[in-house]
Amino acid sequence: MLDTNQFNLDKDTIDQLGILRCYKNINAQIAPNARVFEYPNIENVYIMESDLYGNTMPKGSCFLAFEGRAGLMGIHITIATLRNSSIEDIRKLVEDNHAG
Repeated sequence: MLDTNQFNLDKDTIDQLGILRCYKNINAQIAPNARVFEYPNIENVYIMESDLYGNTMPKGSCFLAFEGRAGLMGIHITIATLRNSSIEDIRKLVEDNHAG
């Protein structure tokens, strides 16, 4: 198992965003040691340490996954962008990208 220092999402980021570890089955391949979190107050929006195909995200980035027209989809974003985005910013990202 990976050392927690190798996780893209550190404790400070997790605490700042108020994201919760997600243990439900989502329709995505997840890298073996990657974690998935639920974004608070937005249904079916996830912050993942790997993309939908199980590829680990590069250091300093994550995958914002959400339900789109054709099922689960998402975008690659930096941790800095995630930390500096309001809930309205995240909702807009999802809205702007949900069609594919």
